[in-house]
This record gives sequence, structure tokens and C-alpha cells, in this order.
Amino acid sequence: MLLDESGELKSVRLDSSYVTSDNAVIVLDEYHDTCWVWIGKNVSMPTRMHALRMGKSVQKAGHKVGTTTIGMASSRIVEMNEKNETDPEVASNISSFREALRAKWKFEDEILAFDESRVTGGAPLAARRMEARAPVTPPTLTATTVALSSRPPPPPPRQVPFTPSREPKTSAAPMPPRTKPAAPEKVETTVDQKLAYLLLSTIKNSDLVYTERFERNGKIGFKIEAPGIVVVEAILDGNTLRIEPPSFGDSEGASRIRSEYESWMSKT
Repeated sequence: MLLDESGELKSVRLDSSYVTSDNAVIVLDEYHDTCWVWIGKNVSMPTRMHALRMGKSVQKAGHKVGTTTIGMASSRIVEMNEKNETDPEVASNISSFREALRAKWKFEDEILAFDESRVTGGAPLAARRMEARAPVTPPTLTATTVALSSRPPPPPPRQVPFTPSREPKTSAAPMPPRTKPAAPEKVETTVDQKLAYLLLSTIKNSDLVYTERFERNGKIGFKIEAPGIVVVEAILDGNTLRIEPPSFGDSEGASRIRSEYESWMSKT
């Protein structure tokens, strides 16, 4: 299943040529009870985030091919971001994924790949898969539940009349004189607060915002993107938040976000 730049899922024939740096691909693998999600390193942030969301969705609900629902309720999902291929665990998952793709597959319903050596019996593959899925019986109301819910409510608690106290009145102790509170000291804005102001300014001036955490030269940073409006990198350096580009970009929306951010900073 190829996720293209329009954000739409479309079914594709299983082919390793789709697994490139420019594509995001979801493969439902019933042989290994796994939903594989491949994210190429050149895939845009919106597509990458959408691919991960859709992978989690089809892991639970499966994907319908003809009369068969494939991969429903897969026990695990494996996310493989090519940018992280130097990580041993990610590299191992990518290797297992590519090995599975290299197998000799037969096809049914154009895109449903299967290993003919594992097929047994004479029924078509789709029919056998349908028969293997037992129907889910919805829970029913038990007699115990009905009996408990039909009991009459308990009687209301007995009301005790209130009798006012007859204790003699005493004069209240004099209140100490009010003192003017000391003015709070101005607290230096932390880098976390600066980052929060930047995110808040971006969210207030755009309908859709994507963020991505990264590490570069030993420093943590965040890529913040509002599609068509602004793309900036916020790098944490001690108590300094370095924003690149400092101008926030040339668009009118970027100018509004920068103005909003500087307004928040001036108040601290």
C-alpha cells in the first residue's frame, strides 16, 4: 500500500521497487502477523506523520482486498524510518522487511501476494482466509445484571432537624494590618518556555502544524513546519533557543508567527 504525496492510500502490487527513499509504504504481512511501515528518508514530514497514523489504523482494522480483509488486528507494527537506519534495531527490522519482500510471491485479486508452498487444501486462498476468521459474538446482558438493575432503590436517609447552637457570642480577634506584597522578581525565561512560546505562536497562526525532534552536533533541536506558511528549526543551546532561519521565512504567515513570538518574549 503506497502512500503518495496527496495523502491518499492506494493499493499497489507487492514490489520491492516501491521501497525507496522517496516513498512511504505499508505492508500487511499475515505470515509474520506484522504491519510493516517503511518511511523513506526523503519523504516530507506531513506524509511521514500521515503514514505512521495510517499504519496504526490498518494494523487494527486491516485492509479489504476483494471479499477478504487482510491483516486485521495484527499483533505488532514495525516502523522503519530510513533516516534512522544506523540504529541497530531499525537496521535489523529493515533487513527482515527486505528479506520478506524478496520471496517468490504468487498473486490473487491483483495485489494479494501469497506463498504457494504454504497453501494447503483446494479452496481459493481468499475463501480459506475468510473461513479461518471466527465471527466475534457481541457481549450479552446477563440475568444477574438485569436482576441487580431492577432492584427498588433504597429508602432515603432519615432527616435530622437542625438545632442552632446557643453558645454565647464572642468578639472576633482583631485582624492584623494588611501589608503590601513585595513585587515579584523577574524570572529569566528558560529555553523550554521559549520553545513553548514558539510552538504557541505557530499554532495560533496556522491550522496544521508538524514537529520533529532531532539531534545534531550533540544539541537537541525541533523542526516545526506549518505547510505553506513556515518551516523553522529550533535548536537548544544551553539557555539559548537558536531559530533558523532567524527571519522565520518570507511569507506573510511567517511574519505573523515571528511577531507573535517576539510579543510573548517581550512580556517575560
